[in-house]
Amino acid sequence: MLFINWQTIGYMIYDPKNELTDVELSALNEKEFFEYLDSKAKHLKQFTRPLGSYETKHFAAWTKGDSLTTEELKKAKEIGKEGDVVYNESIKTAAEKLGGDPKFKDEGIKNIKTNRTQWFD
Repeated sequence: MLFINWQTIGYMIYDPKNELTDVELSALNEKEFFEYLDSKAKHLKQFTRPLGSYETKHFAAWTKGDSLTTEELKKAKEIGKEGDVVYNESIKTAAEKLGGDPKFKDEGIKNIKTNRTQWFD
């Protein structure tokens, strides 16, 4: 096993391929330990997204139970809107990478029916 002298580097960096063991973590001082946790959190944050409004309302109801007030439910919904925006943007960028909506690209399609009343000719 390769041991690195962290004092020569000056700060701790999380390596996902070579995580520190419990023994190595317990040998760190407080400053190095928190630097290591911060770098691990930064690495893991790139794989997450904020919770949507459904998840935040569900979590609030789960934690508070019957004592959940209307104001708390509205606050959970506001917090979840940020996650909904992030999720919708990821769908939008994925659709753009795939070439957009095919019904607008196919020239063989002449009439795009978007309203329910247009379904019946």
